[in-house]
Amino acid sequence: MNPDGVSAPSPNEGSRPSFGRVLRIAGGVYHVDDANSVIQASLRGRVKRTDSRIVSVGDLVELERVGDEMRIVGLRPRRSALARHGVSKRREQVIVANVDQVAVVVSVTAPDPDFLMVDRLLALAALSEIEAVLVVNKTDLAPLGGSGPARGSGGGDAAGSGLRQYAALGVETMWTSAESAEGLEALAARLEGRVTVLSGQSGVGKSSLLNALVPGLDLRVGQISERRGRGRHTTVASALYRYPPGGYVADTPGLQYLALWDLDPARLQRGFVEIAAVGEGCRFADCRHRVEPDCAVIAAVERGTIARRRRESYLRLLDEAEKT
Repeated sequence: MNPDGVSAPSPNEGSRPSFGRVLRIAGGVYHVDDANSVIQASLRGRVKRTDSRIVSVGDLVELERVGDEMRIVGLRPRRSALARHGVSKRREQVIVANVDQVAVVVSVTAPDPDFLMVDRLLALAALSEIEAVLVVNKTDLAPLGGSGPARGSGGGDAAGSGLRQYAALGVETMWTSAESAEGLEALAARLEGRVTVLSGQSGVGKSSLLNALVPGLDLRVGQISERRGRGRHTTVASALYRYPPGGYVADTPGLQYLALWDLDPARLQRGFVEIAAVGEGCRFADCRHRVEPDCAVIAAVERGTIARRRRESYLRLLDEAEKT
């Protein structure tokens, strides 16, 4: 039985088709988990001609043996996908397909939290109807005090205050350290049996967390640039790894910029739970919460019940959506 419950005959059984999940792609070679082993396959030209989708990490594919070679001959429907604009902004770039949850990883320091990136990733997950959890890493470098939802109350620092806002919005927040092992047991339980994408800016410790959670994985870990205060890219392409207790975990390249794909401006506020809720009270049903009269969201920002930074993140994404 392969991922998603699809029966998977062995590729060694003559020409009978089998199914598997794409774990990584390198140099035109597709590394596919067929539930028995990880095999290498090429992409049959017919798939390229008949399916406009680009086969991506996480895709469930149909395999067929042709002589001594395994080939991908079909692509199954995706039940979910994390996607963004490609480099040309003319087509979709799927980061990982068939995702159950997104772990948005941010560090308390080195580098400092990029809240705009966190907002974008949480909005992307919500609009893609994928569960999200916020993983606050590197607590060993800058302990913020407290525990659970109240974590970050010590010291009154800006990072702690900003991170607390997500827990207040109902975002499940986990505090971890790959160095001290804080929170790793809870994170391990959260990953079990699911396809999880770890995503976030460069240098926040995604690869270090995976190394701590998956013995023998030994992903390359980068250092923080002292001059720029940013992480250096060590993961250059998305890749899925088997998670021993069950499921898969994906390491993704550190994101310096994320442009959401095919974003309907009218739907955007669904990615900001507090703006969507308060926006029900706006005077105009199509209020975009910019300068419209009797805007309930603007009023809530002035009262301090909606964080000014969150509305700014929403407006920046709205501007981008209206230009594409």
